[in-house]
Amino acid sequence: MSDLQHVTPVMRPSSSERRLVAVSNTLFAVGIVLTALIMPLDRVQNLATSPPYLSLIALLLLLQRGAVLAWEGYRSKSRFRPHVGTALAFGLPAIAAGIATATAFNRNVAVAAAVLFCFVLLRGWALARYVRQQDLELFENALLWVSAVVVAFGYYQYIGDVLGLPQSWTLLRGSYASMSTYPFPRVQSFALEPLYLAHYLFLPVGVLMVRFLRRKRAPLVEQVLLVFTLGLFLLTLSRGAILGIALALVLMLAVARSWRLIGHLLKVTGFAVVIVFAMLSLVGIAQSMRAPETPNADGSTPSTATAVDAFTSHAVDLNDGSARTRYDLWPTTIDMFTEHPFTGVGPNNSRVLLQGGSDSITPDEASLLQPVNNDYLAYLSEMGLVGLVLTLPLIFYVLRALWGVVRARLDHPSGPYAFALVGMAFEANAFHSLLLLRTWVVLALLIAGARLYSETRLGEPAATGLGTP
Repeated sequence: MSDLQHVTPVMRPSSSERRLVAVSNTLFAVGIVLTALIMPLDRVQNLATSPPYLSLIALLLLLQRGAVLAWEGYRSKSRFRPHVGTALAFGLPAIAAGIATATAFNRNVAVAAAVLFCFVLLRGWALARYVRQQDLELFENALLWVSAVVVAFGYYQYIGDVLGLPQSWTLLRGSYASMSTYPFPRVQSFALEPLYLAHYLFLPVGVLMVRFLRRKRAPLVEQVLLVFTLGLFLLTLSRGAILGIALALVLMLAVARSWRLIGHLLKVTGFAVVIVFAMLSLVGIAQSMRAPETPNADGSTPSTATAVDAFTSHAVDLNDGSARTRYDLWPTTIDMFTEHPFTGVGPNNSRVLLQGGSDSITPDEASLLQPVNNDYLAYLSEMGLVGLVLTLPLIFYVLRALWGVVRARLDHPSGPYAFALVGMAFEANAFHSLLLLRTWVVLALLIAGARLYSETRLGEPAATGLGTP
């Protein structure tokens, strides 16, 4: 008997199945674009549970791919099993949050924080598991368009504030306006604070830098966007973020070992510094023309020199009042951990105890209290050793993905997210980002990129995608 008689015929999908796949892919793409859109919107609190519910809609659009895969597996009589490792990596921290909530100092605050934490973890799992290569490319393109708007609005804020536009027009918080603390404004764009803006800008910088490495010639529009993004990054005057991006760039140069990259980095950094100097010069010129007799907040005469001096002085002063606030809070946070080492004080409860809050204040009241401003100490004190142990699988996935990026010398789908994560991880020493959407998007896409790279090397189809060509 011929071997051809034993060949199992290929089952072609029906027209209804193809339509289902097309609709599912379209909905997932909309979820990807919505995710890129809402990432810089820190001013809208709790996007998952507040109108217009964009975050929740985006999450449902991402999750539907898993439901469609399960349904297709059921109809074709094949076994559909979610990847156990990814499920554990994102599921175990959720269990840790539940355990810490059960023994929390303030149960109401802990429950609210745990719910938001589970939202970001669920989104992270959906992205890590179901993103395909074309989804990743769509996300990065959407991210750059959104970043262009964010950067343009940031410069509008800066120039508008310097020229005397009212805060109702610039949407710049009073504490960051010129003549408030410094003779120049500290931009925040659509973010809650300058630190949040810098935290977001790690990602577009990473995408643009890695794209330059992947291509023989970077488009002029991307080079211009990178220059202005780096300039705005510096204008946030976030010291932790500036040190973080410096570390990310140094590591990128060490991994890539590319003279071309060094030349490109020197060029764009030089232009960014020129932009910053021009913005600081604008402060002195505008102030001198508008009210030359009006002194700065510190009594000095408005000039370019005083603006540059104030900018550089704050950038290098790691012992000023803002920094001291963090240094004073950290030992108390360590004491919390030693007193509650196993399950911690509960999600988001560290800030309640730091400020002497009661066990009956509401989550909204707790959100107004000063946080620890150190993600590592906050997580350890709030989740305890149980939380740390249950997070180890996720840490393993992240480290494995980072190692893959290093071995591939950044020629890897996870390259932009590795760059962003290095900067974010350093800034996390003086920042709180555990409940921020973009933190978990970066982690998830880092892991998704590693999965895609592995599938490509093994010559396997993207098993987690639908309608793979």
